[in-house]
Amino acid sequence: MKLIDQIASPGSHLGGGLKSGTGDDRYVFDEGAGWACVIDGATDVGPVRVFRAGESDAARFAEMFAARMIAHPARPDETPMAYFARFAQLLSAAVSAEAIMPLADAPRSSWPTAAAAWVRVRNTQLEAAMLGDCLVLVRTPEGAVRLLGRGDKPADEQARAREVMRRTPEERLKWLQAGRATHNTEGAYWIFGVQPEAAAHILIQTAPCPPGAHVLLVTDGFYRLVSPYGRYDDDGLFEAVLDKGLGVVLAELRGLEADPGDDQAVGRIKTSDDATALLFEIGSEA
Repeated sequence: MKLIDQIASPGSHLGGGLKSGTGDDRYVFDEGAGWACVIDGATDVGPVRVFRAGESDAARFAEMFAARMIAHPARPDETPMAYFARFAQLLSAAVSAEAIMPLADAPRSSWPTAAAAWVRVRNTQLEAAMLGDCLVLVRTPEGAVRLLGRGDKPADEQARAREVMRRTPEERLKWLQAGRATHNTEGAYWIFGVQPEAAAHILIQTAPCPPGAHVLLVTDGFYRLVSPYGRYDDDGLFEAVLDKGLGVVLAELRGLEADPGDDQAVGRIKTSDDATALLFEIGSEA
């Protein structure tokens, strides 16, 4: 498993204006062990911070996620589900140890969360574990592309974002806080956070991954090129990444996000989102 290209680009703040730091995405990988992960920290929307360190709680949580994954990788005989059941416990303990207050005393909308997509290559097979809207694309040596993950956002989600963008900034924040407060509760949505039980809701998928195949891990901010912008389909995105490189493709993405006046029409809460991607080629040792 050889890294071919990588990119991580911060987007804009909820209230407008580009971020000056590194953003809320992180990535981590081990070429020799044949695994990688992209992590998308959920933008801070709560009324209080729970960490002192980091540009934001989202960034700090993503950093903690990446650090724990390096320190505690999956064992060779461990299934993805078993690994993340163990990892979720470690992550929850790390948050509790670093939080500046008991999380029970903080509004649930301030609790840190993140989406992530993790992959491991074993015996010409790709194992993927995902929670949230990070995605994995696999391209066979013959050029066939397969998407792993939950795929395009449903049309009603885009319509909901358009409606929210008609509200005042204060009303939008209250709406975001109300939604975040429902994370990891039955009937709502499941995401990496401080609740270890979320690991039971991870999506596990597999795909053939013979020597010569390529694997592309992306956060949803990078996948905007496919949905909602429609500049590429999955095949076209992979072809563009291989032909042009991630930097050129990212520049195309940022060009589509140049005008905040398009936010309502497109259905996006932030003009530009943090965008991260990792591109790997599979060797004969996988």
